[in-house]
Amino acid sequence: MIISKTPLRISFAGGGTDLPSFYRFNDFGAVLSTSINSYIYVTIKKHSLFFNERLRLNYSETELLDKVEDIKNPIIRECLKFLEIDDRIYISTIADVAGSSGLGSSSSFCVGLLNALYRYKGEIVSRGRLAKEAAHIEIDILKRPIGKQDHYAAAFGGLNYIRFNSDESVSIKPIVIKAQTVEKLCSYLLSFWTGISRPAESILKEQDSKTRRNTEILIFMREQAERLMKLLYDSNFSIDKFGKIIHEGWQMKRKLASKISNSTIDGFYSIARKNGAIGGKISGAGGGGFLNLIAHEADHEKIKNALKPAGLLPCKFSLDTAGTSATELV
Repeated sequence: MIISKTPLRISFAGGGTDLPSFYRFNDFGAVLSTSINSYIYVTIKKHSLFFNERLRLNYSETELLDKVEDIKNPIIRECLKFLEIDDRIYISTIADVAGSSGLGSSSSFCVGLLNALYRYKGEIVSRGRLAKEAAHIEIDILKRPIGKQDHYAAAFGGLNYIRFNSDESVSIKPIVIKAQTVEKLCSYLLSFWTGISRPAESILKEQDSKTRRNTEILIFMREQAERLMKLLYDSNFSIDKFGKIIHEGWQMKRKLASKISNSTIDGFYSIARKNGAIGGKISGAGGGGFLNLIAHEADHEKIKNALKPAGLLPCKFSLDTAGTSATELV
């Protein structure tokens, strides 16, 4: 039995510049993001001969079938085809957070599934290869209008400045800073589950189609990723400056597509700001999911109490440093 564990992620700046429609025509895209201590687990084993079906898949649905090409789950189907696996096989997945929450769950699932399948085949491949192949499956094969950042965040783990070059190469710059700075950043981060699940593809499709029109905004957002990186390396790290950039980035991001925000989300954010939040943003493509805020610890309870009547569920994420891993149980 193989079990893989792959982190989800929070992106601080640069989201949208990892879309091919931007980085291929503007030298490069760049994001600053971190993997977090919430995971997707994938279990794989040979399927017993005592069952009638050849393939048993358990995720939010259950599929019992005999042919790979008949699999409804597109990521499972294409990963098995990509690795040319046609065995009797059992695949099960479970996550710490529901899908469509803006934390990169589909890409983490793709990375984790590939990692487990390679281990099932007796192969150990690099993190870079896992990220590249997962992005290829979702973007090129499944034609999803998404960027690459989630695949690399999931595969490598940690706090990173990730650059997407016009020649399709990707460079990862781990942010190696004092533990004290990392602890500060974690202590200032406060997240809320909005209770709104939404498919990211419709939002990203519109955003992708408007990339040329939004080029100046996206270049500004790309520069923000570098500004945040430099702030983290500053010996006098200022969370107020960090939060202000996050706030500016959210104002820019809201302009990229019509459904990135709405009156409900704007209301949540306004309440948070009035009660001490320095900055924040909706995770992922927008439209719902998690509202991630930067605020001084002294203001956290005040913000929680202010958002409680709206039904928002507070949670505390911390940074993951390991990235995807796969273990064989014997």
